[in-house]
Amino acid sequence: LRVARVGGFARRLYGDVVSNLLKTFLKAFSLVLFFLTLISCQGPMINSLEKDVQTVELEYIAWACECANWATSEDIKRYSQNFGDSLAKISIFIEPASDDLILPDTIGYSGDLVRFKGQFYKKKGFPKGYFSWQDPPKARVFRYSEYEIIVSNHKEYIKEWGEN
Repeated sequence: LRVARVGGFARRLYGDVVSNLLKTFLKAFSLVLFFLTLISCQGPMINSLEKDVQTVELEYIAWACECANWATSEDIKRYSQNFGDSLAKISIFIEPASDDLILPDTIGYSGDLVRFKGQFYKKKGFPKGYFSWQDPPKARVFRYSEYEIIVSNHKEYIKEWGEN
């Protein structure tokens, strides 16, 4: 009878040790899985800039989606029919090099024309801080360090639609 009690005590003691080890292992394993999933979902983290600094004039396109919405005037004319989303496939996202370069709210109307100086990223992607529920396709991203507004259609839009 006494041996059975000691055996039961040993079984409980070792059971608790094994149980605690198993719980610790499962917690560590789930943390590892979480971080691996987090890293793999973000894809390649590094997208470096091309070496050449360029000056490009881009025209704003008011798409009905959260897609890349800048293209050269030449591309807009060339792909004006947009067959097979040809214009959408070559449209560009823009990204300011710093927060003080964010475009004013008066820019973002169809036909706005802006001259940007900066560099393209080597791979297609999205601008920093970009978020969308629509899951748009990746596009070329132009990171600009300077800009000059050439045409703003803000006033014409307000005249036409009577908004303030």
